[in-house]
Amino acid sequence: MPTFALDTSTASPSLALVRGEEPVAELWLAPEPGSGRRVLEAAHGLLTAAGASADDLRDIVVGVGPGGFTGLRIGLATALGLGQALGVPVTGASSLEALALGLAAAAPDAPLVAPVLDARRRELFAAVYRPRGGGLDELAPPQAIAPGDLSALLERLGEPVAIGGDGVAAGGEALPGPLRTILPPGSAAHRVRAAALVRRVRDGAGLPARPVYARLPDAEVNRRRAAAAAPEA
Repeated sequence: MPTFALDTSTASPSLALVRGEEPVAELWLAPEPGSGRRVLEAAHGLLTAAGASADDLRDIVVGVGPGGFTGLRIGLATALGLGQALGVPVTGASSLEALALGLAAAAPDAPLVAPVLDARRRELFAAVYRPRGGGLDELAPPQAIAPGDLSALLERLGEPVAIGGDGVAAGGEALPGPLRTILPPGSAAHRVRAAALVRRVRDGAGLPARPVYARLPDAEVNRRRAAAAAPEA
């Protein structure tokens, strides 16, 4: 029985159907406004194309971020709703770890990989890992970080590192540097693969199906700013 996986941490949601260790079907939605709301429809199309139905699923794996607030909520709500309706377990997995596996495959000689996602607000969601035997050792945990601060972190680590993800463009001129390989713009490894989430769970790195935001939501930031600016009574 296959596993259905989805990741909505980026503007281009990823879906996959995995049987055993191998994906039998994968798709990415175009990075357009409202793409997250088309996930359920896309899931139906994926299952149909693979000759499967929702009743065939044995479990569901969902990316928990970090990523956009709305996207993560849509992905987790979809996964948990399906899991409850079908009576199958739902397990979370780190979206950055899934991206890191793709970087490690694309740059096998790099001792370190740094997946980066565009977090907006002039920040990146990023982490640093050392690929080891198909797994990952975490050197810097998932976090929201300014591109310049990430550059300083990589400099302190002092080892060659492969960088990729949709945050590369947002990182601008802060990311290139000595000992750093930035994947070319057309590389498929810049995308989070939902199938890689399943691999992390199979490797024992499953997480609770709860969002990892890595920072406060905009609404809370604005509330605190307004409270700080308000005159004292």
